Formats: sequence, C-alpha cells, structure tokens
Amino acid sequence: MLPVFETNSMESFPQAANENHPNEIIAIHPLTQAFVSELNQQPVEGGTDPVYGEVTWRTLISGDRTSSKDLILGVADFPAHGSLNPHRHAPPEFYFCLSGSGTVVVDGLEFEIQTGSAVFIPGNAEHGVTAGPHGLSFAYGFAQHTFADIDYVFSDVNV
Repeated sequence: MLPVFETNSMESFPQAANENHPNEIIAIHPLTQAFVSELNQQPVEGGTDPVYGEVTWRTLISGDRTSSKDLILGVADFPAHGSLNPHRHAPPEFYFCLSGSGTVVVDGLEFEIQTGSAVFIPGNAEHGVTAGPHGLSFAYGFAQHTFADIDYVFSDVNV
C-alpha cells in the first residue's frame, strides 16, 4: 500500500507517491479508490417481480455500494427461456454474454447472443431479453453513479 500524505492543494484530497515514478505524486479521491468486488458475495436481487420477468441480478459496482464513481457493473442470470421484459431507460447500456444464449430485442431488432457476444443498447431504446434453452448470464453496465438512479420504464406487459 502506498503511503498517504496530506495535500496542500485546494482540493484537500490525500496524496501518495507513485511507486512507478517516485517524483510523481498522485491524488487519491476517497470515492475512487481501487477495490475488488466478488460476485458470490453480492445479494441476489429480482426474480420475484413479474413486471421485470424471470431474471435475477447481482450488482458488483455501484456508487451507493462501492467506492466507485460513474460506473455500474453487474451480472444478470436467466433460467432456460427466462426473460427481462421490454423496458427503456435514459443511459446507454451494454451486455456482455458470459454463458448460455438468448435473444436481445432493441427497438424491434432481434440480436442472437451467445458466450462472448457484446451488445450496445442506446439510451432510451426499448429493449428486452429472452434466454435460450440452457439459460443465459451476462454482465451489464452503465456509465452512471448508482444503479438505483436508473429509472426503468417498462412497456405495457400483461402481468
């Protein structure tokens, strides 16, 4: 761990010597320190609200849970043929398929995904997911501070 020094700057963030460049000082912002978040230590959310569909998720990085800023990362899991009902939200989002397969529909366009596929979803685009016969797991992310700040607006669904 790097030694922490008090700063004399107006920002008043602690500073530390850069191990790779001893003459360089780096500021350490208290909300953006490095950390590790373990998937198996995160609570499982979702799975019980029919508005969402048959999907659970675990949030790994979110400013209200971790010492991070402007980045959200989580993992969504679907059983065989499970779904995330059509919805939209203002910020763009990405999916990166970790296992299984499925169909992502974005503004009426169908995209088949499988392990290793990445999907970009523009802001305010209506999108939904249906898992394949062996289920689906993908990482999702937003360039936002907290997951709780994202306003999900679900399309009309019969629940």
